Amino acid sequence: MPDDDADTVLRRYLRAQEDKDLEALVSCWDDDVEVTHPMRPELSWRGLETYRRAWARIWETNPHSRFEVVSSAVAGNRIYLEALVEHADGVMVPNMNVLEVEGGKIRRGRVYTGRPTSDGVTMDDFVRDLNPAD
Repeated sequence: MPDDDADTVLRRYLRAQEDKDLEALVSCWDDDVEVTHPMRPELSWRGLETYRRAWARIWETNPHSRFEVVSSAVAGNRIYLEALVEHADGVMVPNMNVLEVEGGKIRRGRVYTGRPTSDGVTMDDFVRDLNPAD
C-alpha cells in the first residue's frame, strides 16, 4: 500500500486528532485545499491556513475536546468520515465529510455540519411540506 493512498491519509488524520497534534493534522491537507459546505455555502473555504486556524481555535478554547468517529470508509481516493466534534460549550457537533485525496493529501472536501437544533417539525410534517397540496 503506497504512503499516499486514502487509507494511509485517514490513519494519519485520525492519529493527529487523537494526539491533538496540529502540525500532523495540517500535514494531511493540501496547501490549496478546497472545501465546500453544501448545506451552508458561507462556510466554504480554501487554503490550508483557514483549516489551521479553525483547529487551533477549537483546541485552544477546549483543550480536552473530543473527536469521536462514528464511522469511516475509504473507496478509491475518497474518505468518508462521520464524526462528532466537541466545541467549547460542550456541544457535540456532527460532521459528515467526503474527502478526496491526491498526492498523499486531502485536496478537496465536502463537509456537512452544523450545530444541532430542534425546530419542532416532525418527519411527517417535513415530508408533507416538500409537496404541499393546493
